[in-house]
Amino acid sequence: MGNVFATPGDVFDEVKNARPCTANWLVPVLLCILMGTMSILIIYSQPAILQQINEQQTKMFEDQVQSGKMTRTQADQAEATLGKFGGPAFLKLMGIVGVVIGVFVRVFWWALVLWLLGKWFLQAGFSYQQALEVAGLAFTIMILGSLVNTLLSVCLGKITTLSLALCSGNSDLRSLSHMVLATVDVFELWLTLVMATGLARLSNTPWTRALALTLGYWLAMAGFMVSVAWLAIHLTSGHN
Repeated sequence: MGNVFATPGDVFDEVKNARPCTANWLVPVLLCILMGTMSILIIYSQPAILQQINEQQTKMFEDQVQSGKMTRTQADQAEATLGKFGGPAFLKLMGIVGVVIGVFVRVFWWALVLWLLGKWFLQAGFSYQQALEVAGLAFTIMILGSLVNTLLSVCLGKITTLSLALCSGNSDLRSLSHMVLATVDVFELWLTLVMATGLARLSNTPWTRALALTLGYWLAMAGFMVSVAWLAIHLTSGHN
């Protein structure tokens, strides 16, 4: 796992030539979940972060009132209900559930993406199991990412990641510019580069070609997610 940071190509060559090993993907996934769980518990124990969440919720209801979608009475009742059932304990529980489900889904999804890219565009014959091992080992990077992002969030007093959004003066998490900048995340890009290395080694393809495919997928997915998030916020808040 440690070699994924220094010589990922050698690691993936071993995956390609060795017999299938479930531990290659399961151990990194479990460690990623463990680190993510610790991150959730730490972040949602910070008073400054909880205060920021409360302020964002208040602003959301204010926007609903100003747009005419809710009355002041309805907004006050909804905010009181959310404050009652959406406390730190609830946030931690939902966060941990999200981490567990999210890590498994993302690893299996990335494995599927690598396998399909290899099959459709590179005419490669590697198995889904091999792609799963590559994806799981690559997620070792996200363990470090979770640690760094947790430290950043605690130090800055807000939930953040090591992305371009960190350098932006725009603090509105719902703005389109903030969402676009937040997608340019150092660890997500690093993960994509390592996935490209895995795809290149499994398919005996030049790294630049594998990189073009994985970056193309990343850009398409990032654009899709930003569009969905912005549309959802636009429809619920009445902003243009």
